[in-house]
Amino acid sequence: MLGKNLPLSNFVHDPSFTNSYFLGIPQLGTWGDLHVDTLVLAWMCMGTVLLGAAIVTPSLTSDSAGGKGQAIAESIHGFIEDLCKGQMGHHYKTFFPLIASIFLFVLTANFIGVLLPGKAFEGQAWWPRVDGEPFELCSPTTDFNVTFGLALLALIIYVGSGFVVHKANYLKLYLNPIEWMDLIIRPATLALRLMMVITADELMRAAAIVMVPVILPTGVMAFEMFIGIIQAFVFALLTSIYIGLTVSHH
Repeated sequence: MLGKNLPLSNFVHDPSFTNSYFLGIPQLGTWGDLHVDTLVLAWMCMGTVLLGAAIVTPSLTSDSAGGKGQAIAESIHGFIEDLCKGQMGHHYKTFFPLIASIFLFVLTANFIGVLLPGKAFEGQAWWPRVDGEPFELCSPTTDFNVTFGLALLALIIYVGSGFVVHKANYLKLYLNPIEWMDLIIRPATLALRLMMVITADELMRAAAIVMVPVILPTGVMAFEMFIGIIQAFVFALLTSIYIGLTVSHH
């Protein structure tokens, strides 16, 4: 995220846990640290998606056009369904819930950094702090832990789907060294693109607020929301393409 994250080691003081190592790398406090602010905001994003679904579901009807909630839900469903169908063919129904979940989570995570006035709160005396560091309100997708986790999930799904569809024959694909490179390049580009673009948006808004705090930030926020939609679409699209290439490979 943009500032200094709140590491989990600030909250957990058990040395047997905070001093743990994995492959020689300390898990809490330095590289690979778990950030509490990121976790909380990611949970908020997931809760927002689930709450929205819970609110819309009772009003869904097959007998009439329904209300605004149904219209929005059907638009999102149709958009993601067309995306999946275009990239995966008849396999799309299996992966539709995954792609829809990724799109909605990334979209909500991108928006939450725009809509929550975090920087206005973090300087206040009443704002929660741990070891002098304020709880940071930014998009969870500015934290590499989140974007890498999403990219790793996409990697596991599209490689696993290859073995499910093609069985042991799928191993033949990896006789080509280029395919081994793809196992690194694809998730790396997914994770880094999302993180860097959203981080740049957050920095641009922060700079706009400092330079012209009255009018300019409104336009910047609108631009950020547009970029947030595009980045959620790109992440879902690329994941769909990778899965589609895997399940259709001969």
